[in-house]
Amino acid sequence: MAKKEYQEGSFGAYFVQLIKDHSESQAKFLLDLGVSKTYLFDVFNGRVKPPTPEMQDRIADVLHLSGDERHEFYNKSAEGRNELPKDIVDYLMNNPTEIETLRERMRAY
Repeated sequence: MAKKEYQEGSFGAYFVQLIKDHSESQAKFLLDLGVSKTYLFDVFNGRVKPPTPEMQDRIADVLHLSGDERHEFYNKSAEGRNELPKDIVDYLMNNPTEIETLRERMRAY
């Protein structure tokens, strides 16, 4: 049976490669993450949006993503969800003065 090809540039293709690069197998990843194979393949195939921000943290931890790789994962997940990246939202929620600073910059724009 031929391997499934995912749309180039899609979140699914990126996510499949990320798992290949950081996990022993998809089966091990599923077990470590505690999600169903159906859910994972729905994400791969674009039938559901990329993972929620809470799930993004779990995935990044299971795959041991750090630094730029974690940021890229948050960015790509957010893009597919039409949201701000999780780390940016977390930062703003923990630093409310930054929200006002952003608003001031937006007014000046």
